[in-house]
Amino acid sequence: PFEYQKKFHHAEGKGGDLATDRALVAANKIGKTLCGAMEVSMHATGLYPDWWEGHRFKHRLEILCGTESNELTRDVSQKELFGDPEDKDAFGTGTVPKHFIGKVTRKAGVPNAIDSVLVKHVKGGWSRIFFRAYEQGAKKHQGFPIHVGWLDEEPPRDIKSQYKRATLVTRGILLHTFTPESGMTEVCNEYFNHLKLGQALTTATWEDCPLFDDPAYKTQILDQIPEHEREMRSKGIPQMGSGLVFTTPDEEVS
Repeated sequence: PFEYQKKFHHAEGKGGDLATDRALVAANKIGKTLCGAMEVSMHATGLYPDWWEGHRFKHRLEILCGTESNELTRDVSQKELFGDPEDKDAFGTGTVPKHFIGKVTRKAGVPNAIDSVLVKHVKGGWSRIFFRAYEQGAKKHQGFPIHVGWLDEEPPRDIKSQYKRATLVTRGILLHTFTPESGMTEVCNEYFNHLKLGQALTTATWEDCPLFDDPAYKTQILDQIPEHEREMRSKGIPQMGSGLVFTTPDEEVS
């Protein structure tokens, strides 16, 4: 992993222990989604590398992965975990080893999309990875307890609340990986300005990623991005001019 990825995996929350609710808010195209997919794979299989100092589960898990739409879930989260959905020969080339993949249930109405997958755990049994989309609404993200929730792209507040509720009984963990394209929203504001016990924020810019170690290339790419988006795209800083007007949570003044 890059150093910023390792920092996210091992982040301590407010209070000093390993964070159970972690957000990686970072620049575009530096490996945020891969970072989330690698951790989901580790937990689902029980295969942890020697350098790992983060959470460890010693049993099969229920894991819920979500992003903005069914198509994005298929083309981003599913692709990173299991390989290119458009190429049958690529199945098993993602972060989950092919020989650990069991029964696959397809999602109705979305070509090549997966609803759930069984993944073999080294301690015995099968972990289950489910895929949901924010556009399906909060009710589609509720109904069963989970050990790990991975939200790739910033979720609406009600969706995040359902993931949090789903981890209460299991004492599970939440992983968020996103670029703050909607500005200082309620969810973004929580991590930047109002961290609670057990939460942690990790940020990363193009400077933290070896893939952007060519100054001339960075300059060329920045010149092609609208000026008001440059800090958000290259540094993961919430876009100005969108999001909350006031950043004090309503519950603190009501």
